[in-house]
Amino acid sequence: MRARLVLLIATSLGLAGGAAFMTQAWLKSEQDQPQAKPAPKRPEPKQLTAKVRVAASELSPGTILKPEDLRWQAWPEDGIAESYVVKGRPEDGKAPKLQGAVVRQGLTAGEPITEQRVVRPGDRGFLAAMLKRGHRAITVPVNRASGLSGLIFPGDRVDVILTHTVSGEQSATGSARRASETVLADIRVLALDQRTGAGENERTVAKTATLELTPKEAEKISLAQRLGTLSLSLRPVARNAGDTSGDDNVTVDSQVSSVVTIPRRDDDGGGSGPTVQVIRGGKTATAEVSED
Repeated sequence: MRARLVLLIATSLGLAGGAAFMTQAWLKSEQDQPQAKPAPKRPEPKQLTAKVRVAASELSPGTILKPEDLRWQAWPEDGIAESYVVKGRPEDGKAPKLQGAVVRQGLTAGEPITEQRVVRPGDRGFLAAMLKRGHRAITVPVNRASGLSGLIFPGDRVDVILTHTVSGEQSATGSARRASETVLADIRVLALDQRTGAGENERTVAKTATLELTPKEAEKISLAQRLGTLSLSLRPVARNAGDTSGDDNVTVDSQVSSVVTIPRRDDDGGGSGPTVQVIRGGKTATAEVSED
């Protein structure tokens, strides 16, 4: 009985020691294993600490830059190119000169404006950059009256009015007549003298005006200068799309002055004026048509 008790105690101690040994071995193996690396931290977003001069909206080639076409936009420091105009830096002196420059290549909204994308007044090719595709530039003489006393500025739109005398040979009445007519409508003014932009409160009476025309319109205006005197009629900024009021308008002297009469050809031996045939029943009669 005593021997059995001793055997039982020895077996229990052996099992306890084995369990302790196995536990210690397991803990040591866990300690020897490499620790799992912590998950990498996400990079912090780039700080937008600089501001770059960009286009406020989409700008097509030939657009004359105005203050509302430009704005400052936050930009990553490491993404700023040398050609960008950055606020607060020494090269920021270029920013005011962008106003009045012409877009050489199209710009999208938010795109930085660089030297390569614009042409400034005085640069070679400035006027050519202002022209829309398929258009031409032609200069016409103006004076204080025909140029609205300096109240027309580059970028305005005008009608071109021709005032001239029609000789007796060319007149339907056989006598010399005076007439005024709109030969071109809704034309953009590119420059006055050599000015392609106007400074604040600047008002100068120009001697010439440069207009943007199609090739056919350029031919018309070149011939019109030979026929008589040209005047510019300013169109409003706010107008309906497709407004062609003023196109093909003609005014003759008898419509302006009540004392000017329309001479007939038979007054100077040249025959009668315009006539029409009137048919009533089987009879035909000729009636003279008044031209006023």
